[in-house]
Amino acid sequence: MGTRRVLMGEAQEVTPVVGSQWLEQWTDAELATLRLAPVGVLSAITGRVRFDDDERAAFWDAVTDAALRSTGPGRELLGTAATERRWLFDEFQLDSRPIVSGLLAVTRLLERMSPDIREDVRASILRIGESVARARGPFGRRMTAQDEQALLLVGQLLRTAAEEAADNPLDSTAAI
Repeated sequence: MGTRRVLMGEAQEVTPVVGSQWLEQWTDAELATLRLAPVGVLSAITGRVRFDDDERAAFWDAVTDAALRSTGPGRELLGTAATERRWLFDEFQLDSRPIVSGLLAVTRLLERMSPDIREDVRASILRIGESVARARGPFGRRMTAQDEQALLLVGQLLRTAAEEAADNPLDSTAAI
């Protein structure tokens, strides 16, 4: 029993992902925010919200790779993105939030997760960015300096306030 979604004037049947208690705790809007996070990372790296065929192919290769290396909620999140594959990029373009605002919305959701789940979900999202950045780099083997900097900034945006406070060098016992 799916729901109907109208996108770009065309009604389509959507089959919800079942069997995951972790996914059931999120509202539809929150789940959409989480599902769009990997595309937000792609957008942060490329600097665009529209992607060519090569970028989309690299993205889906990265999703597959990240899902294979993830366990638990991170893998489930990537699975929801894959089930929305047909219109995920269209959904991202229709999202009215700027890239940074969308990623900060993801961070607010990460704050509600336990530390182990948060790390798994964040690592899954960032693995996609790493794979795409390597695909864009020399010989598809390493990131350009610019893409590496963009990915570091995204990683910083996805850190929660508590993680930032715990990592504050001014709270260190070491002499400065």
